[in-house]
Amino acid sequence: MKIKIIVALFFISHSLFSQLDYETFNGNKGKMRFSKSYGYTNLYDYRVNASEEDSLITRKLSSSIPEGLLTDQYVKELLSNKRDSINFKIIMDSRLLVDMNADRVCLIKYSTGSNNTVSEKNIFKAVKTGGSWRELNIANSEISLLEQILLGASVEVLFQFYNRWNDPEYPDINKMKLEVKDEEGALNIKKLAEVVTNNTAVLQKYDHK
Repeated sequence: MKIKIIVALFFISHSLFSQLDYETFNGNKGKMRFSKSYGYTNLYDYRVNASEEDSLITRKLSSSIPEGLLTDQYVKELLSNKRDSINFKIIMDSRLLVDMNADRVCLIKYSTGSNNTVSEKNIFKAVKTGGSWRELNIANSEISLLEQILLGASVEVLFQFYNRWNDPEYPDINKMKLEVKDEEGALNIKKLAEVVTNNTAVLQKYDHK
């Protein structure tokens, strides 16, 4: 049975605060609503919903949150940072939360920066079970498809795939929609993952257009 998604995205302006508290961070409030029944979904763009400084992590965070579990992967590098000398940073891009069965799955797209070089974008996976977050090392096929989609497309690009109307500023996406939507306008996850993966270079030019 085909898995379909309908995406509804809402954006807010840049944060008014100079420092984002990741310890209490929930994100606000872009949503992906799936036709397959999930209790909760949330798609968040760190770069749109936060100031430039807030989208950079330069210190170790609490392991009780997904962003903190991500920093666990780079403890040595982050601890080398000093107040007046930042040598390493985690550059936050976007995050997808989705409830699957009794678990909440979190996918974070990010890159790292060190010595004026920036890494390729990666996906960090975490899962919340029994009230606690832990790193997710094994993903099922559904999570893998969502990982492909998030890695290959920005939040804005995903919105344009969903958008009922063709925006003339996104001609390539307007053509690709025909490959991933059914007659009801719903997005097919498997087809969308294939199109996004095969057209990464084309879609990148629309990143934060």
